[in-house]
Amino acid sequence: MHAVSIAIPVFNEGDILEKVIGDCHTQIIREIPGSEIIVVNDGSTDSTSGVLERLKEKFVELKVITLDKNCGHGRALRKAFELAANPLVFHVDGDNQFRLEEFWKLYASMRDCDIVIGYRLKRKDHLYRRMISLLLCWMDMLLFGISLKDVNSPFKLIRREVLTGIMRDIDSDFSALPIALMVLAKLKGYRIMEIPVEYFARKTGKSSMIGLYLVNLCFTYFTELVKLKSRILSGQIKKR
Repeated sequence: MHAVSIAIPVFNEGDILEKVIGDCHTQIIREIPGSEIIVVNDGSTDSTSGVLERLKEKFVELKVITLDKNCGHGRALRKAFELAANPLVFHVDGDNQFRLEEFWKLYASMRDCDIVIGYRLKRKDHLYRRMISLLLCWMDMLLFGISLKDVNSPFKLIRREVLTGIMRDIDSDFSALPIALMVLAKLKGYRIMEIPVEYFARKTGKSSMIGLYLVNLCFTYFTELVKLKSRILSGQIKKR
C-alpha cells in the first residue's frame, strides 16, 4: 500500500477539528503504514491552536504548521502540499462535511489514475455556495474548455509527483489553487477520475465564505484564471 500525506488547511475549526483528525487517524493512518497528517492553521482566532497542540501529543503522525496571519485557503493548502512527503496526497478540508470512509473509494481508483476527485453529490450548502460552484465550472469551460463536475472539490487524492510538477506552474500567491491544479492537470493530459461522495451540511461554526467576501473571492479567482489562461496562450506553461 502506498503511504498517504493528508493535507488539511484549517481556519477557525476548533469545535470540530478533533473529530476530523480522529477520523483521519482511524480511517487512514491506522490502515496505511507511514502515512501522515499535515494541518496548516491559517491564522485561526478561535480555539484551533490549542486543540491542535493537544492533538499533537495524542497523534505522533500529526504535523502542525501555524501561519501568523490568515493568508487564505489557497496559500494554506499550498503550504500543506509542499510539506507532503508520501507518494499519495489526500486533500480534505477541516470542516467535517465529508465522510472519511469514502477515502477508500478514491484510493481504490488510483491504480488507473493520477488524480481522483470526490465530487459532492446532493450538496446541502446554501444556494449561494452552490451557485458559486456552478459559476466556477462555467469559468473553466469558457476559459479553458474543460468540464469537471466539481472542479473546486476539497476531497481529492493526487500522486505527489503529479502535484509537484503542476505546482511549479502556479504562482505561489495563487488563491484559486485547487481550480488551477485541475485546469493544468487536464492541460497536461493527466488521468483524472471523478467519483461521487456524500457531502453534509456544516454542523459547527460559520463559513467565512459569505457576503462581500465571497463576491471578492470570486472576482479574485476570475482574475487569476484569466492570467493563467494568458500564460498558457503565451507558451509559458506547456503540456507534458
